[in-house]
Amino acid sequence: MRNRALRIYPALVMLCVVSVCLLGPILTRLPSQDYWSHEMTRQYWVTATAFKVAYRLPGVFDDTPLPHAVNGSLWSLPYEMRCYTALIAMAVLPLPLRWKVLGLLAMFAFAFSWRPPGANVFEHHWGLDYFDIKLGWMFFVGCALAAWRDILYGARLATLAGVALALAWLAPPAPTQWLLIWLGVACGIVWLVRHATCLPQWPQRWGDWSYGVYLYGFPVQQTLAHWRVHEHGIAVYVIASTLVTLPLAAMSWHMLEKHALRWKT
Repeated sequence: MRNRALRIYPALVMLCVVSVCLLGPILTRLPSQDYWSHEMTRQYWVTATAFKVAYRLPGVFDDTPLPHAVNGSLWSLPYEMRCYTALIAMAVLPLPLRWKVLGLLAMFAFAFSWRPPGANVFEHHWGLDYFDIKLGWMFFVGCALAAWRDILYGARLATLAGVALALAWLAPPAPTQWLLIWLGVACGIVWLVRHATCLPQWPQRWGDWSYGVYLYGFPVQQTLAHWRVHEHGIAVYVIASTLVTLPLAAMSWHMLEKHALRWKT
């Protein structure tokens, strides 16, 4: 819990500060006093909890192609936090971690595959929605690969990926087919990043900018759309978004994230 909190919250809280105290006042259509006194401005701080996301700031991004959303990328954070909560709940069970993870995978597979007659895929089951089940499956596939890494190292991981994808190819279209596809792709990606020598190497001295890209990419894109950069074509828009986002992600890592991670156990 400590390690995950140190990875997630410092940069997330700083993002909320930047969004509310810098981006909002600059781009809002409202007078400054109305912006600061607006209920949406106060409600936006709930985003810093990571368990709930507020997407709007008053008068901000009202005229973009995707209106009102300050940071739509954060939609996945509450699902991630619920997965961590499930891991914490698992800790009270007496079984070894690797077996508890497999049990959760079985539960998610059953929940994703079984639906009452006539129900559509987005309906809730047992208090879980479609993305709880879908993303929970992906999350705990990753947990299982970590918990069983001593057995799945090397060729066995590639074999598991191939078997899962082959079964998905042979299976009839159904929710179970998607579970096999996601399992096979996950195993294949982990094998690739561990064993493929042809992949370009990210210099370690640069640090890990991935979380910063996740946090700042969407607000940057929305800001550029607010200034009509997207009207110059998709290539210009993507290049401009990348050139602005990467320095912000680098600053987030070098000025905040890496210092917070020094407190990890």
